[in-house]
Amino acid sequence: MKLFENFLPVLTLAFSLVGQEPVKTFESTMINRDKPFGSQVALSYSGSVKSSGMNQLIGIVVDIDTTVGVRYEVVMGSNSHIAIFYKFSDPHQTVLYNFNTHKSKVIKPDGPADSDPNVDVIGTETVNAYSCTHLQHGGGTDEVSDYWMTPKLPGFSKLVNTLKKIDINLPAQAFSGTIFNWGGLVKWTVHFIDKQNGQTVDLELHLRDANTNVRLPAKWFDVPSK
Repeated sequence: MKLFENFLPVLTLAFSLVGQEPVKTFESTMINRDKPFGSQVALSYSGSVKSSGMNQLIGIVVDIDTTVGVRYEVVMGSNSHIAIFYKFSDPHQTVLYNFNTHKSKVIKPDGPADSDPNVDVIGTETVNAYSCTHLQHGGGTDEVSDYWMTPKLPGFSKLVNTLKKIDINLPAQAFSGTIFNWGGLVKWTVHFIDKQNGQTVDLELHLRDANTNVRLPAKWFDVPSK
């Protein structure tokens, strides 16, 4: 299966669209989630992407309905707000939607899934009050990813059940990989060198909220019509 860093193309796209304007408040893009609904979970992350003196805040929200599908949004700066939609009713595609241009792009499988890369267990650490297993992939290379995972993450069982339904060959598919053998994601850091321009890029994300007491309408997983 493809590891979580397959999400990097989405972040790269968002990063390329970011301007130098003030960061947009991510909460304004979220809907009211105050009614319990057993099949659903919402995970939100916040962090930053740094490159050559630029420091852009980033917000990510992952919404899962185990009966409908997955939606995850990325907001960077004021000029980049995108989302990827995946529905179990159409399991062999995802749709990338740009909220700024109101344009969408269908993403199809791009061949057999990559084999699982090896991850090293670095140790156990407490992050955001969770006891986490610290994993690392690519140590000593130009691209290093670190993950802090816990099975105590609210909604983790729903996440695992959802992973089993997703086409692993999808290039923008972010929810698979051996890291989830250790639990749900609490913290993620990536350090890599962009060889095209020689820049060093650092990404850091922290779990802000994991909530199973949510109610998301089915239409929330439909690509906006405009």
